[in-house]
Amino acid sequence: MATRDTAFRHDSSAPECPTTDKVEAFWELGEAGPLGPSTYRAGYRIRATGSILCNVELPAAIAETAIVANLALATTITPDGYIRSTLSGVADLTSKAEPIDQLIAQSFSVENLRLEGISAADLGSLLERLERSVALLHEVIKHGSD
Repeated sequence: MATRDTAFRHDSSAPECPTTDKVEAFWELGEAGPLGPSTYRAGYRIRATGSILCNVELPAAIAETAIVANLALATTITPDGYIRSTLSGVADLTSKAEPIDQLIAQSFSVENLRLEGISAADLGSLLERLERSVALLHEVIKHGSD
């Protein structure tokens, strides 16, 4: 009579499992809600047929919270006036560098101002910050050329 230990012991002379190279992991959108996915589905399926061997359906709020918890967003300004954002975490993603003046032009078009409801006070605050930034750059240039 076989014991539990010997019944499940791997026999090195046994042939390799024919299905291990035919199974793949998957992660896909589950149910869609009006604002995006409401669930995600993850599991294993047979590569050739797509038949699911096992899966679990996760609420989007749980999956997205877990994913975002491990991400960090960093935005930098290059010395020549380009803005670049990097999303670090599972896989680092870096945006294409955009000139600061182009980003401001896109962000504050007449249409965006109307849609976003940006007030004159908001624009005044932005202008003050940009003017302080320009003054700081003038100081750096002045001291850099001495």
